[in-house]
Amino acid sequence: MIVVGRSVVLPYLENETEPFFDAKQQILNMMTSNQEVYAYQTSDELKFDVQTRVNLILSCIELLNSGLQFRTFKQSYCNSVFWERTELGGFQLKKGKLPSFGIRDIFANGTKYGTECATAMIVIIYKALLDLYTEDTFNQLFSNLLLYTWDYDKDLKLITKNGREVIPGDLVYFKNPQVNPDTMEWQGENSIYLGDDLYYGHGVGIKTEKQIIYNLNSRRFPGAFLSAYLSDLMTRINYRVMSQYASSKMHTNIKLVPIRDDVVIATVGHTTAVY
Repeated sequence: MIVVGRSVVLPYLENETEPFFDAKQQILNMMTSNQEVYAYQTSDELKFDVQTRVNLILSCIELLNSGLQFRTFKQSYCNSVFWERTELGGFQLKKGKLPSFGIRDIFANGTKYGTECATAMIVIIYKALLDLYTEDTFNQLFSNLLLYTWDYDKDLKLITKNGREVIPGDLVYFKNPQVNPDTMEWQGENSIYLGDDLYYGHGVGIKTEKQIIYNLNSRRFPGAFLSAYLSDLMTRINYRVMSQYASSKMHTNIKLVPIRDDVVIATVGHTTAVY
């Protein structure tokens, strides 16, 4: 269910020639049919959310084709032109270097980088936002970038919650409870849902849910009896906060048809209900 302001709405794209029309319409259709309530204060927040999700999917494909290597933090490496490798294996943006240039270099020169899956997910999120913000806005927001697992810039606002109704652009986690202790990097896989039962995870590529679980199960200790599984944790960009910085790059035009007006919205934590 989608709520904009105080109205339950049925959204649709006005122009079938709009870039990535099918992907955007699929996202809107899934949000409309799900039991979860997707509440937006304005239509611009909804447009931002949909456009960002498409950008996340595109960034997954770009990163897959970039040549970025899978490495543990002990083995990580980066392009020293833009980044300094920290003692823990993260990447700290060098002084005097623009964040936008540093992020784009990972996609342009991926073979010069190696890291694990969580950091790759954060890189994808930054790239999705970079494609929506102006250069100046992005560089001001994320002026002191550190890429290291889930340590990200204080101005990048994400929401992590429990839920099973995954839609394209959601970041999810596959857990491997009986991972081989010799390969702890396979204790789980951070992935982004692309739609049509396909997920992108750094180190596994684009795979179905069953294929990722099969891959993780092959990294369990001998005699393991518990299967890897898709957990109910999901992470999303906080569209309410991050949409404030969006530029005119947002090429998503959505028409809203009101279904029910004057609804009462109650939110506890990150869960919203409509009355």
